[in-house]
Amino acid sequence: MANGMVRQEYIVELASRLIRINSENPPGREFDAASFVADELAKIGMKTVIDRFEDSRANVVGVYGEENQHPSIMLNTHLDTVPAGDREKWSFPPFSGEVRESRIYGRGAVDAKGILASFLGALKELADKGWPIKGRVVLAAVADEEVEGKGTKKLVSSSLRTDYAIVGEPTSLNVCIAHKGRAVIQVDFHGRPAHASTPSRGRNAIYYASKFIEKIQKIKFTEKHNLLGHPTCTVTLIRGGVKDNIIPDICAVTLDLRILPSMKLNQTLKKLKNLIEKNTSKKDYHIRIVNYIPPAETSRSNALVRAALNTVTKVTGKKTEVRGFTATCDMSFLVNQARIPTIILGPGRIEDSHVVDESISVSELVKASQIYLKILEKILS
Repeated sequence: MANGMVRQEYIVELASRLIRINSENPPGREFDAASFVADELAKIGMKTVIDRFEDSRANVVGVYGEENQHPSIMLNTHLDTVPAGDREKWSFPPFSGEVRESRIYGRGAVDAKGILASFLGALKELADKGWPIKGRVVLAAVADEEVEGKGTKKLVSSSLRTDYAIVGEPTSLNVCIAHKGRAVIQVDFHGRPAHASTPSRGRNAIYYASKFIEKIQKIKFTEKHNLLGHPTCTVTLIRGGVKDNIIPDICAVTLDLRILPSMKLNQTLKKLKNLIEKNTSKKDYHIRIVNYIPPAETSRSNALVRAALNTVTKVTGKKTEVRGFTATCDMSFLVNQARIPTIILGPGRIEDSHVVDESISVSELVKASQIYLKILEKILS
């Protein structure tokens, strides 16, 4: 009981202090948070490196064990948060790390500074036990997960590899083994400008776009994944026109497309082009991929998946099954580029992230830390 209380105090203190370090992205300023984490990792005996880039961006990596030791496992989560938005709407200052009624409040409490504190709590527990493991454990706290994933991309390009990885994201302590891919797609519709008093002399690009948007609302995908459901495609931005008395000659529509591990992005783009060309000639539109993070999946028979399921069941007292993760995350780079079998597992609900008065339960942070500890002990025993 005493050890449990020490762990809770440590995790709560770390989570609060991390929240107090503003690492909003944009603009992206993780260096101060990386420095704080590096100090904590050094205190528990891990070899620590800060990889600083783009002035105030940074990853921090802590390692216990030798480079070629196996088995090896990476704990990966991110230092950046989405912006706090209008601070007047918050009940507490968003960077206060306030603790009230067994919850920690602040931007990043759920996504993902509370999770980082739980990771650190598990590692400290291992250190306090004298590191009773065989193999290597890596903690990677990275930059820019909320925008382009530059941090984990940089990590992967550095040739850092482990046998397994756990990505810390809010999953309500469910073991997630797959997530959809996300493509940001922009479609530019081209018309012909004219004076608004004589609209027939022009070709209104907004009308072309509106016909396409009507079709997107009705689009149906036949593909289905047993954990992730169907793909989705939705309009998220529209920009058109230059002045209120000119027929607009351009209208840009931005789409958020989520695809399944079994799907190819090019095939889905063809489907979108066919929709457009029902009402628009090829010369009157241009489609391009702004950003793409591929889908990812790990086999449910993998040793890490089995260990995580058993551990979550034991710690929570509830039988758990594998799930799909509704959002996109850095698992994509670890699975697709580094070829590391990866799961997503963390405390908190994804619905409670990115919101005003973001908060997370202290007890769930502690449970998460216990789960991470037992997984590490099982994999590295």
